[in-house]
Amino acid sequence: MDPAGWCALSIFLTSIVKGLGQTLARMTEPKHTTNYPEEAREMPEWHRGRVTLRPELCIGCTQCSMACPNASCTMMPGPEAPQNKKGLYPQVNVGQCMYCGLCEEVCPTDAIYLDKEFRMVHTDRAYFDYDWMDQSTTEGETRVRRHAHDKLAP
Repeated sequence: MDPAGWCALSIFLTSIVKGLGQTLARMTEPKHTTNYPEEAREMPEWHRGRVTLRPELCIGCTQCSMACPNASCTMMPGPEAPQNKKGLYPQVNVGQCMYCGLCEEVCPTDAIYLDKEFRMVHTDRAYFDYDWMDQSTTEGETRVRRHAHDKLAP
């Protein structure tokens, strides 16, 4: 074998030995994974989860729908209220929403916000269309009715 061949072979074998050394070193380190959903991790403070609305604060200004970059937030007619003369409330398609938080930033009354809820799994897309017209509340937050199954979700 010529000297160039030996050089290439030594570089190859050195790389293999280094890679195996790294693999063996990592095998002895503690694991960073959790057994989800049995062990749920605490979400960081900056996490953006489910879009939530407080209809009693909404004034129907449509700024949230205008700020939405992919039009997943649209305004739908609802009951008129003293603070909401137009009777318009945001409806969010969470299957399309990219959770950028722009709707939350532009809302002048903090009626729409992103909470820490992240467990949103279902096999039917219609399950993710929120209907804000259900006025029942849990701890001051609006519960939403799902179009597809008429189930109440906290």
